[in-house]
Amino acid sequence: MALFPKPAETQNIGLFLLNKRLIRIAFGVVAFFFVVFGLLWRHQYDGEALLKLPAESPAPGIAETSGYYPYETVSDYDPVSLDPANKSTADLCATFPKHLLNLIQPVLKIGHSEDRAKLDAQLDSVSACFQPGELLIFSDLDEPIRNHTAIDILANLPPKYYDQEYNPDISSYLLQRELKKNGKLDQDKEATKKIDGWKIDKFKFLPQIERAWLLKPNRPFYFFYETDTYVVWDNVYRFLSTFDPDTPVYMGSPSPGRHDDVRDIKTFFANGGPGYALSRAAVKALIHRDVAPHGQYSGPSITEKWLPLLQGECCGDSVVGWTLWNNGVALQGYWPMFNPHPLHGIPFSDLYWCQPIMTLHKTSPKDMVDVWKWEFGERKHKRPLLYSDYWRFHRPGTSDTLENWDNGDWGTWKPGPEEGIDSFEKCEEACKKDNNCVQWNWRGRDEKQCLLSRDFRHGAAREPEKIGDNKWVDFKSGWMQGRIEKWRGERQCEVVEWVGPSITRIF
Repeated sequence: MALFPKPAETQNIGLFLLNKRLIRIAFGVVAFFFVVFGLLWRHQYDGEALLKLPAESPAPGIAETSGYYPYETVSDYDPVSLDPANKSTADLCATFPKHLLNLIQPVLKIGHSEDRAKLDAQLDSVSACFQPGELLIFSDLDEPIRNHTAIDILANLPPKYYDQEYNPDISSYLLQRELKKNGKLDQDKEATKKIDGWKIDKFKFLPQIERAWLLKPNRPFYFFYETDTYVVWDNVYRFLSTFDPDTPVYMGSPSPGRHDDVRDIKTFFANGGPGYALSRAAVKALIHRDVAPHGQYSGPSITEKWLPLLQGECCGDSVVGWTLWNNGVALQGYWPMFNPHPLHGIPFSDLYWCQPIMTLHKTSPKDMVDVWKWEFGERKHKRPLLYSDYWRFHRPGTSDTLENWDNGDWGTWKPGPEEGIDSFEKCEEACKKDNNCVQWNWRGRDEKQCLLSRDFRHGAAREPEKIGDNKWVDFKSGWMQGRIEKWRGERQCEVVEWVGPSITRIF
């Protein structure tokens, strides 16, 4: 390995980049410079143990790096931006940097029983520019999806998976396969309703990694996302081009995982909804199998090996994190760039403002398509799109009050009963009295609950709802426009805040 970090287009910022403040200290204090130099030397020559430990001794985690990294990136879209008005999908996709598919293999996971409106939105936005052969679509059924072919990733699992006594959660998949064979899938509504797509979903995660490597081997990075994941490809390309694909990298939005009893440490996994990326070195570490002298594999595949764990888990993304951990690859958490919120639910604050967006989760189908087109007119060559840019799409905080509207409960607090808040107007007054409050949400009628917030969100329309026998709740929202305008004016994002890896900084 080279002693010094690789150039910006391939270096792993999780190991090498230092922020400006540390650089000034490094140059100003000679002793500190030699310490840092020594650490870099150690990472290059004997630091492999930090990331590539044997399976029985998994990595304890990437060294935490706090702060932001204002390094320069450029866009490969050509032209970088254009007015999307009256442009067809083909016109917009003509600007897409197809050569970067040599860097990243996109892998979309879907399910046959998913809402087709969400799948259509995905194919009309995030995945619109991929031709057959460029995008891998893995599902629980072989079927055509427009001009693509979805591959049933569960069709060739180890035999033990299909034993319903041993693995009862597979029953929904077997029922779906039987109905398809008999021509009754979606035709027999009652039988089709018995299929639980959520139970099927967890079995797709490990096989899709193995199959992605088999179909598209040795790609520098594999980017896994789902039907309701919004991906800002320009920012993803900018970010991943700064990493070395031959270093094990597993990145995403961190969620608490299983406890490693041997090391007495809590592990983390990447939430599948916001998407996650694996370098080829990480995939190799995960799917590696020993080979006997006569050329046959001497051990089980990861899919076969980890079935007992899958049986007791709700979700396959947590199993991916645990299997990587057991193969020496720890999660690098890059929240908030990998974001578990939808576009309309982003809680704008200092944590969501000057940082680049790479993904969003559960964005509405209409927003998926509309913001994708909007994005083409907003890109800049030397500056990635930031949260502050996406604020301009819905412009939350520029309204006064909205009836039948829920601006959310993320980061909110409730005034105590001693405040005597029993109306929307009193809820508004409570917000005005607290200098940190920038929005309020009144849940009226029979609930009578006031929620105050230090961050501001666009939210969504929400009609009155029944909450019990003859009991209802309705929703009304308001924003402190002056405070929000002042807050935005004080934050011009002169520096792009690319975050460093962290599992303590978590949604």
